[in-house]
Amino acid sequence: MAYHIYTTDGIILKRTGFGEANILLHVLTEELGLIIASARSARLAVSKLRPALQEYAHVSISVIHGNGGWKITNVLEKNNFFFDLPEHGREVLARIISVLIQMIPGESPHPEIFQTVRSGFEFLKTVLQEDIFSFECLMILRILYQLGYVVSDSNTEIFLNEQNLWNAELLAQISPRKALLISLINKALKESQL
Repeated sequence: MAYHIYTTDGIILKRTGFGEANILLHVLTEELGLIIASARSARLAVSKLRPALQEYAHVSISVIHGNGGWKITNVLEKNNFFFDLPEHGREVLARIISVLIQMIPGESPHPEIFQTVRSGFEFLKTVLQEDIFSFECLMILRILYQLGYVVSDSNTEIFLNEQNLWNAELLAQISPRKALLISLINKALKESQL
């Protein structure tokens, strides 16, 4: 039986070893949504997939969907956000990824979320330590908005109008609204019941 090969951009959110040398990966993809895919023998030193299958990597990934779920057939690493970030950005990266894994329904395409996350992680490389909390707040707000848990109103529209716009001026506008935005985020997370 021939399987269709899907090739799409993705960000590896989580990597878990299983069996002798296999890997199970949570990958946020542009076209397929959040998928859980396996890579057989990918922990072996001779595996051609091993170098690119690291957490926080931005990749071009090829997968097939068989009886046992998604399987990775090929991967090409574009960059790894973790290694490109300053120290103060790495912790925030992990917290945002935790929210993504918790909130995004599996295998439901959300190309707008992928674009927001990818562009946000690129911008995170330039975020100063004093603005890191504002960045995290903005990223989580945008993810929750795209999932339908937050509405755009007079308090939030400035942050939600252009999902891929990231700059220091926008981050500076988070601080005066910090209490309100945290309240909206916490309410959305609570209402999601996840």
